[in-house]
Amino acid sequence: MKIKELKNIYKQVYELNDGSFLVSTKSQNEVRDVEYYAHTNIDEVYGMEGYWGMIDKNGNTIIEPKYIYPFIECGDNYQVMLPHDYKNIEGEEKILTLKHGLIDKKGNIVIPIKYLYMEVMDNIGKYFRVVDSETYKSGVLDKNNNIVIPFEYDFIYASPDLELMKKSKNCYRYPDNIYQVKVCKKDLYGVYDLKLGSEIIKPKYKHLKIRSYNRFLIGEDYDSCDTLINEKEEVIENV
Repeated sequence: MKIKELKNIYKQVYELNDGSFLVSTKSQNEVRDVEYYAHTNIDEVYGMEGYWGMIDKNGNTIIEPKYIYPFIECGDNYQVMLPHDYKNIEGEEKILTLKHGLIDKKGNIVIPIKYLYMEVMDNIGKYFRVVDSETYKSGVLDKNNNIVIPFEYDFIYASPDLELMKKSKNCYRYPDNIYQVKVCKKDLYGVYDLKLGSEIIKPKYKHLKIRSYNRFLIGEDYDSCDTLINEKEEVIENV
């Protein structure tokens, strides 16, 4: 099918490299102005609002058009968002919050679409930081929905410090693999090792940066972390 034909059926259409199409049954303004009430800048993060799905080049449905934003590709899967809580605003029911999860490229659910927030942690879509919608605690799931870090932290930093990011065409992207992440409890920071499955540094530092594997900068404030320590918390050098 051609885009011109599809635009007679769908409100938004984008052709993908493999010949399939992302399609939405509603326009961006229909959702933004009428249905979606956001008190954050979430609409600026995820792109064009709509009710998105996917069809193949012959017009057959691959993924039902029901997700509020276009899919975020994460390795072999897609991160998706569904409307959740509604609120009556000036006599109209509007979407108040979204739930996040993971589906495969045929639309099958991989990680249940029930989390308050979700963010991929690496460039290959292996690990995801998620926030529980009831406890508001952060944990980490792998792409098979296994709990890698339990839901007991106030925050887990999905984005590694710039020292670990890969620079490509004047922008930074996640590393392909990530092994250690910064965790936070009561405004104090430590390090969780994904390979070991445990904390290697308890959350007790005011500020901490992961510089490289088993190398961490600590200090009184983020911009002046000047003491380099290892996983045993031995001082390596002052920088």
